[in-house]
Amino acid sequence: MTAERSRNTFDQAMRLCAGTAKGIVIIDSERNGRPLMALADPPSVWCMARDDGDPNLLFAGAVHNALAGSARGRAALARSTDGGRSWTDITPGAARDEEVWSVAAAPGRSGTVYIGTSRGRLFRSENAGASFRECAAPRHPAPRGRSAAASSRASIRAIRFSPRDSSVIHVALEAGGVFRSTDGARSFESLNLPVAEEVHDLAIDPEDPSRLIVATGAGVYFSATAGASWSRAAGLTRAWAIALLFAGAGSGRSIFGSAAATPPPLWAMGPAGADAKIFRSFDSGRTFAPLVHAAAAAHPGRGAVMRFAANPDEPNDIFGAVSDGSIVRIDAASGAVRLIADRLPPVYDILVIH
Repeated sequence: MTAERSRNTFDQAMRLCAGTAKGIVIIDSERNGRPLMALADPPSVWCMARDDGDPNLLFAGAVHNALAGSARGRAALARSTDGGRSWTDITPGAARDEEVWSVAAAPGRSGTVYIGTSRGRLFRSENAGASFRECAAPRHPAPRGRSAAASSRASIRAIRFSPRDSSVIHVALEAGGVFRSTDGARSFESLNLPVAEEVHDLAIDPEDPSRLIVATGAGVYFSATAGASWSRAAGLTRAWAIALLFAGAGSGRSIFGSAAATPPPLWAMGPAGADAKIFRSFDSGRTFAPLVHAAAAAHPGRGAVMRFAANPDEPNDIFGAVSDGSIVRIDAASGAVRLIADRLPPVYDILVIH
């Protein structure tokens, strides 16, 4: 892709649907309009997904995260059928007293959506959220002797589908590791991730589904053998890995990652905040290096990128949702990073919508 074509693509108007500690915010990607707050309940949106067949069908999951300035409302799962302008509570009755930590729309199956809850439960809807059925997801009970509050570490933090077969589903359980189902979530097997730290995110190479990469509280781990064996990635100067994304095309094809110096409870206590950086790997996750900003330095940030999202129409156009209430845009071809929104509530997830 030429630089001129890249600039023209990046200048095309689009909207971003951001999930924040205070609800949904609709944002013009070029900052030409004022942000629009579109959702009051659930008040804290942690995760989002867009239907594979209907771009106006969106889902948002809520959590209680008082340390990040958010609170639990009546709803834990909401749906929009108009591209984020209005939302309806569709929380499953069986999960009414839980939080939704992950939501994923099945590729190639419009109307099919999965949600992962704070108790390690997985639910599936095949009618766009009108009803849900619990799947045989892995359950991770609270460790013996721990308080009931510790059971929140059983939350399902990521749900990912194989790029070649949507019935192959990978689930990241916060305190349990990575699990795989080859039968559409009827059963799961552990992939034996060799780390006891918290698991925060999971990504699958869209060109090679045997290559997995996981963000944990002890750095990033990758597997080139579909989870049969794992290795720790090198080069991250921040241990608390948060988000991952395979993205880009051509020379820009790479893996983006974010990591902070400390766990989230400490971000509000020190002068450096999260002391986070954006990292990038060009060798399939073996090594990472900090993304260099326009000033030729890898500046740490008070906020951390909680989620990356790619523009579906331009693979080199990447967005990052930042915990300090900002949104950044990354040109994967050049590595340039620019701020496109700030002064928002803490931003946890983001969707590109038109």
